[in-house]
Formats: sequence, C-alpha cells, structure tokens
Amino acid sequence: MHNRKILIYYILLFILIALTAGYLLFEPMDKMSMPTIVSVCTFLAIYSICVSLVGETKCEDEREILHRNLSNRAATVAVTLFISGGLIYQIFIIHRIDWWLLATIIIINLTKITSLIYLNY
Repeated sequence: MHNRKILIYYILLFILIALTAGYLLFEPMDKMSMPTIVSVCTFLAIYSICVSLVGETKCEDEREILHRNLSNRAATVAVTLFISGGLIYQIFIIHRIDWWLLATIIIINLTKITSLIYLNY
C-alpha cells in the first residue's frame, strides 16, 4: 500500500511539472503577464518542495534505506550530467556561460562532499 501511495504521488507530480513545462514551452516568455509568471513560479516551487519530500518517511527496513540512497545517487548523477552538458553546450556553441549553472554544479558537489564528511564523523 505504501509503494502505491508513492507511485500515485510521483504520477501527480509528473503531471504537474508536465503541465507547467508545456505552458512554458507554448507561451512566449516575453509576453507573459506578471500574474502568469507568479503562478508558474509558484507551481515550480510547490513541485520542488514536494519532490524533495518524496520518500522522506521513516524507513522500515534496510531495503528501503538502500532504495532511497540509490535513488538519491541516481538523481545527483543525472542532474550533474545534465548541468555539465548545458555548460559544455554553452562553452562550445554559444561561447557564453550562465554563471548560475556553474554555481549550481558547485553547490551540488559541495553539498555532497560536506554531507559525506559530516556523516562520516
């Protein structure tokens, strides 16, 4: 029953982000009104908070802990590769770097290193 709840939660979150992304793709950013921009940002904030809390309940056995750790690792690797690909694209194709992408990848890795050091000691 617990796994079914998490699956439904993931599906609802996926629908939310798909609708938000679809709206962003089909609505020109320079023609959006302020209420539209605020609503899109609100949806993205809600999505980020909800995704961060998925699976953060008390673990009942070692297998759940292993699954949570593996999913966190996969997410970290996927985000790092995606942002690194974006940086490589910007360097070679656009010849300009968005510094927030570089800051994001640094923050991801510093957070991982800091948490590993903290949890080890």
